[in-house]
Amino acid sequence: MFQNQILHFFPDRPLMYLISVIRSARYHSNMKFTRRLGETQAAPQYPLPVSGSAKWELLESGLWQTSIALDDLPPEHILVPSFALIGAEYQYQFMLQHAAGENMLRPLPATSEAVLFPEHAENSAHLSDHIDCWHSENTITAAHLVLRVACESSPRNYLCVASARPLEISDTCNPVSARRLATPPAISQMAAASAIRKRICSPTALAMALAYLHRLNTTTRYTKLWTELVSDCYDPVTKAYGMWPQAIYQASRLNSLAAVECSTDWSTIEQALQNETPVICSIRFDAGELATAPLPRTAGHLVLVYGVSDSEVYVLDPAAADTMGVARCYDRQQFSAAWLRRRGAAYFFSQITADG
Repeated sequence: MFQNQILHFFPDRPLMYLISVIRSARYHSNMKFTRRLGETQAAPQYPLPVSGSAKWELLESGLWQTSIALDDLPPEHILVPSFALIGAEYQYQFMLQHAAGENMLRPLPATSEAVLFPEHAENSAHLSDHIDCWHSENTITAAHLVLRVACESSPRNYLCVASARPLEISDTCNPVSARRLATPPAISQMAAASAIRKRICSPTALAMALAYLHRLNTTTRYTKLWTELVSDCYDPVTKAYGMWPQAIYQASRLNSLAAVECSTDWSTIEQALQNETPVICSIRFDAGELATAPLPRTAGHLVLVYGVSDSEVYVLDPAAADTMGVARCYDRQQFSAAWLRRRGAAYFFSQITADG
């Protein structure tokens, strides 16, 4: 019956071709994966499951490499790599090797001038290269994510994550278990100098998250942290403050093993809140799509989530005019659309380690 219906609407196409197209479309719409690798006492502190450890190869003195095999990536998907290391000075760089070529992201930290893949020629057009992720333009097969880390000894206390999902999905507002942390310290990015105040949502949200994790309860202490993070998150190449991996790098310097991941539902936030760690979500919305938000619309903004219920999300929104307005409660259905509909990116944090 199903085969006859297909042939009725597409009489000039072979049956097996049409079935393969349908299967491919179904596969593409549901494609998502996350790989998390970590080691020693740091990995168990991360709120999401870590599946194993990386195999490091010494390329030359102070330069280490590991490779992670990835699933095939259909067109119109996002791939987000992330790396953090605590307890050591380090630089790192990602390259994606695949059947059609290779694609390289910039080295981190943002101030690094080192190129850890000097043999790299040019990036493949099968992926569009963004500051902190890749978008697939064509199907990517035989993919391996290659990571090089410059540090004195074999990396320990690290977290390496690769996550992928469709660039756009129908927003998912699945049921959640209600959980609300104590309200983290509130900081308004609008308290900064006029030249940068509208550009520093990422370091401001990061400061609030780390102030909570480090239990910095005095205004003097968390304001000092905020001022330092605004400076440290600046990228001199793009002249921007919102580079995702730069925020993760700065968190690692303050002994929080963190990662940026792309999600498709609320289960990741649920797990983080159960682990007593807040989450920074990247959101975008048009006018009228997020009621009571301090911004009328945005193509990209970062906020700190510290609680959820079936109908509400408890958020610190750094775009508020002053600290009194930073703590907000958003409709979860609306917030779900703003966060999950496109990319679904978020920063997740470990608990602060004992030596931090």
